[in-house]
Amino acid sequence: MAYGCPVCEEPQVDASHLANHLAFTAVIRSGDHEDWLDEHAPGWGENDEDTLAERLLDLDEVAEIDHPIDASEGGPDEHTHDQGHRNPAVDSRASRGDAALDADAQRILDEAQELTRQMGAVDGEEDGDAGDAGQEDSEGETE
Repeated sequence: MAYGCPVCEEPQVDASHLANHLAFTAVIRSGDHEDWLDEHAPGWGENDEDTLAERLLDLDEVAEIDHPIDASEGGPDEHTHDQGHRNPAVDSRASRGDAALDADAQRILDEAQELTRQMGAVDGEEDGDAGDAGQEDSEGETE
């Protein structure tokens, strides 16, 4: 079941996504999300994702909602994060013309996506050798 953010009403596909949304927004922006967590889930910063999600579900302020992903092809059980770390919601809106991106906004989006792809290549995601990176560093070390 999906949940609405009790602060900004942004829909989240499940309780884990809600916990991450609230925590990341609180850490990055402070403000209302942080104030809400401080009031309703004291010590939230010490919780892992699953613990915070469970705590949030116990609160009356967290409401179940219908999520747009439920009506699309594949439901919340099929929700996955793309390896290229692209945002499918942004991509689909842009391709349908719903986003009404001007040329500058499209350029920024394209540049961000290219930088994300480059970061993946640096981390070895695109080369398939991400697991080998740690071996080179530890071969010369002794305890």
